[in-house]
Amino acid sequence: MARTHVRSSLKGDGMRRTPGFWLSVTWLVTICAASWLLPIFLPHDPYLPVADPLLSGRHFPPLGTDALGRDFLSRILYGSRMTLSAAVLSASITIISGIALGLIASTTSNWVDRVILGFVNAALAIPGLLFALLLTAGLGPGFRTIILAIGFGLIPGYTRLARSVFLQIRQAEYITAARSIGMRPMRIAISHILPNAIRGVASFSALHFSWAIMGITTLTFLGLSGDPSIPELGALLNSGRQHLQIAPHLAIIPGLLISLTILAIYRLSEELD
Repeated sequence: MARTHVRSSLKGDGMRRTPGFWLSVTWLVTICAASWLLPIFLPHDPYLPVADPLLSGRHFPPLGTDALGRDFLSRILYGSRMTLSAAVLSASITIISGIALGLIASTTSNWVDRVILGFVNAALAIPGLLFALLLTAGLGPGFRTIILAIGFGLIPGYTRLARSVFLQIRQAEYITAARSIGMRPMRIAISHILPNAIRGVASFSALHFSWAIMGITTLTFLGLSGDPSIPELGALLNSGRQHLQIAPHLAIIPGLLISLTILAIYRLSEELD
C-alpha cells in the first residue's frame, strides 16, 4: 500500500509541473545530447591546433579558436561531457555512500547511530570544498583526485539528510507491523524504508549533483586538474579569463554553461521536493 501511494503521488505531481521544470529538463537534455552526440560528428580534435590563435567566429566558425589555435566549439562540447561525467561519478560516490550510512544509522542499534552521527557532525565542521582541497593536496593534483575529493567531501551532509528521511519513515505504522512479526532490521530497511524514501532522497540527490558540478569546476578553475590542456568547463573558464578584452566569449560561454546547468538542476530539485 505504501509503495502504491508513493507511485501515485509521484504520478499526480507530474501533472502539475511548472514551465520552469520543463525549461530545466529541456536545457539538461540539450546539453547532454550536445556534449555526447555532437563530438562524434566534429572534424577537429579538442587538443590539437587547427588554425591561428584567438580567431573569432567570423574567421573560424562557429566559435573561433582559443589561445593555442584549438577549435573552441570542440573544446566546449568535450568540456561539457567531461564536467557532467565527473559530476555523475562524484555524485554517485556521495549518494551510494550516504544512503548506505544513513540506512545503517537509522535501522541498527543506538550506539552505531551515535558513532555514525558523531563522525558526520565532525566532518560537517570542515566545509566540503576545504576538505576537497585538503584531499587534493594530499593525493596530488589530477582529475581523478578531484572526482574522489568532491564525492567524499559531500558524503557527510548527504548522510545526515538521508538519515533524517529514513528515521521519519521508520515511525510509520507498516514499519512497526513489520518489526512486530520478527522481520530483521536490514530487511525492513531494504524492502520497506528505502523504496518509500525515494521521493525524499531524489530531491537532495539532484541538489548534491549540482554541488558536484560546482565543486569540480571550482577545483579545475583553480588549476588542480594537473593538466591545463584538458577541455573541462572550469579549466576553460580559467584559461578564457586571461583574454577577456580580446575574446570575451572564451570565458563567457563556459561560465554560462556552468551557471545554467547548475540552475537547471537546482530547479529540478525544488520540483522533486
